[in-house]
Amino acid sequence: MNKAFRLFFWGYLFVFFRLQIGIDILAAPIGYYMIYSGAGLLAERFPIAKKVELTAFIGMLISVPGVFVNLGEVTSGGWTLYAEFLFVWKVIVVYYLFSTWKSMTQQTGQAHIRNRLHMSYIWYVSINFLMMLMTAFSLNFGDHAFSTLFIATSFAVVAMDIILLFLIAALRRVDWLEYETNKTSLIQ
Repeated sequence: MNKAFRLFFWGYLFVFFRLQIGIDILAAPIGYYMIYSGAGLLAERFPIAKKVELTAFIGMLISVPGVFVNLGEVTSGGWTLYAEFLFVWKVIVVYYLFSTWKSMTQQTGQAHIRNRLHMSYIWYVSINFLMMLMTAFSLNFGDHAFSTLFIATSFAVVAMDIILLFLIAALRRVDWLEYETNKTSLIQ
């Protein structure tokens, strides 16, 4: 499981962080492929990870054009919609990642991890949903109507992405074999 979480960490880092020098050096399709590979390692024991595999595979395909276009500087409507769609897709992939991690922590003795996952999930989804709402409704208002709130929410989204990376790193350090041993000893 350590390898799966390592792939999740590096994959999400590639999806979250853009380094644009002509093309995106940390390409999102590579990140989605890493998430896809990590989910493949967990899919046999946790069937819900197959949803992560599917969404990451689709993310890998749909994010290819973003490698060649600096989505932070686009002003045309089509590329702006594409960038928003990629943001929504990233949230969908993370939703299924959280579902997989929650199913992994349903065993006894993992209440602390389960609570941390639950709180992170609530904050992550809420802040990202707020950003989606603001993006959708900001088109109907003037240029500066939402500026302060939009900037604050943007920083909150970045903070939640960083917190998610810390959460993945913490999950990677969990001794999952210890929980499996405790589970089998409780059954016998």
